[in-house]
Amino acid sequence: MMKAAARALVGTRGRAFAVAAIALAALSGRATAGSVTEVNAGRADLAVFLIEGTFLGGETLSLEGFIGRLPPNKSIAVILNSPGGSLEEGLKLGRFFHRARISTFVLGYGGGCYSACAIAFLGGRDRDGRPSRVKMTGGNLGFHQFRRTRDPSKASQKFTKADVEQEVAITRRIAFAIIEYLSDIGEDMSFLHLMLKAPSAEVNLLSNEDAVTYGIHVMDQGNDQVIDSANIRARTDLR
Repeated sequence: MMKAAARALVGTRGRAFAVAAIALAALSGRATAGSVTEVNAGRADLAVFLIEGTFLGGETLSLEGFIGRLPPNKSIAVILNSPGGSLEEGLKLGRFFHRARISTFVLGYGGGCYSACAIAFLGGRDRDGRPSRVKMTGGNLGFHQFRRTRDPSKASQKFTKADVEQEVAITRRIAFAIIEYLSDIGEDMSFLHLMLKAPSAEVNLLSNEDAVTYGIHVMDQGNDQVIDSANIRARTDLR
């Protein structure tokens, strides 16, 4: 049934959505850590990869190793299922998705993409350079504030003025890095608001209804149909 519905979606923009939907369903329930895996898309003109586990660094280079062996005219989609991890790696991945015109998907059926993974997800673009980020209805997409974790060995020590100044400087650098990233991938600062509105220890989950207003396509797990966010965002931006 899913394959039949996927075939019906084949078109200029639906092609990548359709084939990735099959891969997403086949991969649901998998759990590996910190890996980049190629998925059989069942089509010669599309390559699909799964990135899952915590970002520890090196995921971008690993993905580039796979893609470097592909012809430059081949469409690519990346499925994300990660709790986050290294912000630096998330920014690298997102910039690579944007420059290489790679569509991004949040794994459904209980999967999710949080924190640094959500930031990377935003870089997804199609072959024409248009935003191409897809969230499945059963997947979670979560943003939260960046936070600094103090060295446990120094937990009992009091902060000095120099310590506070150093932490403030680091926080400013992180904030600037995120703002610069959003600018580089052509996004407005609305996603920064999603990060800042959630307490640092909590995650702000983006609902399916809100996702389409932020320029994120939503794929219905029940019927494999994709809600294209382009016209919806254009309409809400007119307000």
